[in-house]
Amino acid sequence: MNIPRKYLVLIGWLLVSTVIILSLVNINAAMPDVRNGDKIGHFIAYFSLMTWFAWLYNKPWVRNIYAISFIILGGLMELLQSMTPHRMGDIDDFHVNTIGVIVGFVFAVLTSPIPIVKKTFKLK
Repeated sequence: MNIPRKYLVLIGWLLVSTVIILSLVNINAAMPDVRNGDKIGHFIAYFSLMTWFAWLYNKPWVRNIYAISFIILGGLMELLQSMTPHRMGDIDDFHVNTIGVIVGFVFAVLTSPIPIVKKTFKLK
């Protein structure tokens, strides 16, 4: 795959925007009755953000900055949710967000040498 890097970066920032929007809007849709389903969603969201950006930026210091930023973002979203009338902040959600970032970080580092990842994200 030869996707221009600017599109990969754009996709990453669209993912960030989607997480922010979905964290703050009033979701009236019927959610499936899955035990801890919201926690699964939180984990997938922050795992995806961290994995994507850790693949995009291969330098360790940049990856660390993104990891810290996504952990802060997770906390900020929970704080903002607690200030809205239609959402509820939850410390457990923050913990799951953080775990998603950490697991995504480790996953991205371990999978960066895979040829398709190296080629797609133009890693050296």
